[in-house]
Amino acid sequence: MSHPTRRRRPVALFLLASASFAATSITLSLLLSLETSLLSKSPLEMQHYDDVNGHDMTIAALHEDEFRTTQMMGHQSNQQKDGVATTQYEYYDHHQHHNRRLQLSMTEEKVTTTSNTNNHENNNNAIIIGQSTNNQGVIVNMLRRARDKVDEKDVPFLLQVPYTNSDVIYNIMTECYGLVGREYWDVKDLQRDETENVVDSFYVSSHDRPKEMFHNFGKRFHFLSTPHYQEGTSLLTLKHKGRIILMLRHPAYIAERMYLSRPNTQKGDLKGLLQYVNGTDYYDNWMTRMLANVPKEEKVTEEHFKYARMILENKFIIGMTSDMAETVKKRINLHFGWKELPSKQGCELEYIKKGTMELPTSALEEGGREWRFIAKKNLFDSKLMARGMAVFGMQKMRIPVHPYTVRDDRKAVSEAFGHLRNVQDEIDTSDIPFFWHIPKASGTTVKEVMSKCYNLIRTEMVDPPSSLDLFPEKKVLNVDLTTPEAIVVARGYNVADSKLADVFISQLAVEGSTVFTTYHMGRAFTIMRHPVILAASLFYYRRIATWEPTYRPDFNDLTLQEYVEMPGYYDNWMVRMLTNAKLGGLNEGHLEIAKAVIKEKFIIGISDHMDETFRQLESYFGWKEQEAGCVKSFLGASFNKNKYELPERGGPVWNSIAEKNKFDMQLYYFALELFGEQGKKLRRTQVG
Repeated sequence: MSHPTRRRRPVALFLLASASFAATSITLSLLLSLETSLLSKSPLEMQHYDDVNGHDMTIAALHEDEFRTTQMMGHQSNQQKDGVATTQYEYYDHHQHHNRRLQLSMTEEKVTTTSNTNNHENNNNAIIIGQSTNNQGVIVNMLRRARDKVDEKDVPFLLQVPYTNSDVIYNIMTECYGLVGREYWDVKDLQRDETENVVDSFYVSSHDRPKEMFHNFGKRFHFLSTPHYQEGTSLLTLKHKGRIILMLRHPAYIAERMYLSRPNTQKGDLKGLLQYVNGTDYYDNWMTRMLANVPKEEKVTEEHFKYARMILENKFIIGMTSDMAETVKKRINLHFGWKELPSKQGCELEYIKKGTMELPTSALEEGGREWRFIAKKNLFDSKLMARGMAVFGMQKMRIPVHPYTVRDDRKAVSEAFGHLRNVQDEIDTSDIPFFWHIPKASGTTVKEVMSKCYNLIRTEMVDPPSSLDLFPEKKVLNVDLTTPEAIVVARGYNVADSKLADVFISQLAVEGSTVFTTYHMGRAFTIMRHPVILAASLFYYRRIATWEPTYRPDFNDLTLQEYVEMPGYYDNWMVRMLTNAKLGGLNEGHLEIAKAVIKEKFIIGISDHMDETFRQLESYFGWKEQEAGCVKSFLGASFNKNKYELPERGGPVWNSIAEKNKFDMQLYYFALELFGEQGKKLRRTQVG
């Protein structure tokens, strides 16, 4: 491993150059607002996150012969000599609080910059950034933020951290997905290929490949892989920035594996391990040093850690050695849109199992004396690990989803809901009601009323395994529709065409719809509840529901506010279920799809208006009470024995939950309007 001279804390300016040498001047602009694109026509991204100062900034760029700026600053002078255009720009750095002078020299092939200050105390803060650079510093600006939208021009970059199962990820990428990686173990190879600009010359999109693996791909490649973070990053360019995959494992376990890789060592020799960690040969805080570019002879400081943490939080797609399946299925696949080749089905699971089994068991006891000693020796890496675990949790729900994944989700939604009638379609006696059950939204009441008041047989697995057994006394067909796998089994039973159930029930709107056939289409309805009240109800329920697989006794130590602030909190449940976007980030497009689905396919009920809800269901489906007053008696009963206090409406906790579930909030208010409109139409139909 090479550890080059540490570069001083950078100014973090990001320069963008066009391919054309048509102009001799360049203008700078600074944007402090998020998600701003300066040049909508530019082929290059304009926004940049200043990792040091912790805010977004954008530096305007040359775009063919056209410039656009948003805010002028300072003084600019231009000159051209011997085919080289030079722009010198003086401005005041409001974040470092001193004047700076930025000089750009542009040729047709490359941009180089120098940055000087008239404050000699800060003269070492200069950074050199260009199309490519020989500077071995931390070139974080060549890396996309993890939260940026996925672009096919971006280069996947697997950082091979020792003893973290990074090799398993590499094997999955090459063997299961059929990708070609450019792997570097020697720093000299990286330095050579940087001068040859291999990324611009030979990188191709990971989705530009045949159905099967390449056998003759020449110098072309789909991703980079190296343990050398800084030198590897230097290969990246403005045209092809990087997206880094980083596997994390606690530094105590990495230290143990490093010790055992040495000659004449044996597992279980904790005394020898501690002597190694306390010796001069041991490389402490390896991750922090790598990210902050701290040489071995220099002591790692809190400032180094803060810088490393900013990079970790903003730039990396985080994976966990301890949770390989989650890493592959719910992070990497989601973000990069990769899938197993048709001939490699099951390949991911095979490598995950193999990698997990080959991880040797540790002689260290987590939290024990030796474990704590090593953790303290690697204090900053231990803190990075803790922060990385939090980021890993947050990325589950926020990581940008690849357009191909979104496309596949929308295709699945369209095909699944094609098994349902539109609300306005003429009633057919072969149609089967489908209740999309939203948890903690009067579902128990609906089930009881359907069975005991309307004498309807519903689907519910009461005696595992799933089957076509009928329990007449409970008015239940013993079919499991709770998981995608169970629904596949139910389809194999041809359960819709069996005519054994009057109502199908599932929490999975998309998958549940697929049980219906062209002979027996589904007619969907659901009961909605205010998302804030829904979140609170679910939180308090999971505290006490010992009979549920989702039981969480540890929630008794949390407040409602802490619960919704947890990494990986499952937000916007309704929109996610309707759009099949169960993980990753959401946007307005998902909301619009969800609105269209419930408007076209669902009769809406509202938990706060159950009297009117059942009147509308009776009118639409033609249900009749077996005994007068039955529905009313169930609406007066309380099936929820769990008493709790709701947050104050409009208060900080209420508003926080509402913001976390902003798409569900909008969907709920849209559903309220639909509820009213559908009621009016049904009443007009009855009068007619």
